[in-house]
Amino acid sequence: MFKVENNVTIGKYLAELIDSKYKSRRKFCEAYLEARGEETSEDNKGRMANRITQITKGNKGIQLSDLPIFTELLGISCEQLLSAGEYAKPLVNRPTNYSIACSKDPAEWQRYVDRKDNLIMNEDEYCKTAIDYAIEFRNYKFIKFLMEKGYIWFDSHEKDKYIVTFGAGSSFKRRDVSLIDWGLEGKLKGEDKLRTEVLVLAVDNEDYKMLDELHAREVPQLYWQANYYALQGIDIIGGYNEKLIKHVAASSEKMLEYFTDTFTISGRSGKRTYTFQYPFISELLDQMEIEHSVFLETALKKCLKYNEKVYNRLKELITTIKNDPYYSEKYMKDMCTMACKQSFAFIEEGNFVLFDARYSDKSYDGLITNIAHIKKIPKTLILKHLAEELNESYEKIITITEHLEEI
Repeated sequence: MFKVENNVTIGKYLAELIDSKYKSRRKFCEAYLEARGEETSEDNKGRMANRITQITKGNKGIQLSDLPIFTELLGISCEQLLSAGEYAKPLVNRPTNYSIACSKDPAEWQRYVDRKDNLIMNEDEYCKTAIDYAIEFRNYKFIKFLMEKGYIWFDSHEKDKYIVTFGAGSSFKRRDVSLIDWGLEGKLKGEDKLRTEVLVLAVDNEDYKMLDELHAREVPQLYWQANYYALQGIDIIGGYNEKLIKHVAASSEKMLEYFTDTFTISGRSGKRTYTFQYPFISELLDQMEIEHSVFLETALKKCLKYNEKVYNRLKELITTIKNDPYYSEKYMKDMCTMACKQSFAFIEEGNFVLFDARYSDKSYDGLITNIAHIKKIPKTLILKHLAEELNESYEKIITITEHLEEI
């Protein structure tokens, strides 16, 4: 027996499924029309797209005639769709990645883990591991079981391994080298997607201990930057998860407080610490405006305050260079200006600000952090004013070396 969720909840779940399996909503509509044997004309696709929009927004419900086609196209059961992922019924009796990820029985999980053929290490014919399915079925307890038993981890606690992931891995032993069972291990070590997908579940379950364990507000590349302090780009593309941003933006005020707080990271030596915001804080602000989040005012104020703090810190560093005898006396104003411009860098992806100041006494100081702005300007007067102030502070920072005479 399962509970049929309301139209809004089902609509959001359906939207996530479509977006994860199709390049666009339009492509899904085209596949739907083909499955019904209807002409895939632009008019038909347009009408279907409008209906899908109404369903995903919760304004309309799924019709009975839609269910067979939706479930076939999305590879799920009717129960899973109507329960918005809370109920997943296995389609076969034998244990598989799919059936185990559906299960709520810890004894069944343990039996699967203990199998001598190490099935849990394998991807299935759809190139999915048990963790992939557990995320899809929202089986958070199964994932926690694997983590608490030490079967998988997303943080090795070895900072020199913080490159693509936080040193994620597993304790499962591989079978004979002639057998292919690299799927789960390869996914854990070679990409960060599984961690960010588990984070979605942790957010929905308000599990702050898990959020900390999974470095919810971080990306591994932040540690690389902290360890190898230099004016270089930070590639964080792999860490972005649009679904996670949407779930955080629609979450509780306590959760939004957590994701909009700053945090510190220490370098390998432990001598230096660096303060950051959530690397996708700007995208989160935009999504909060879309969700009409009541926390947006607080978030904008927090981000504005931090932007101003970063600007003042940059002014301090620039002033120190200006007062350095090597620049201010020996090489005069032009060399001082050049030194300030060479010390400053802005990386648009992630909105990272770096300043590497080196002085004539061979000492150096610097700053590595990220700043926020918002693209979707709210219409409410107070929020609009805060958004504009935030964007002004952002512009002041990224153009600071163009106004050195004012510092």
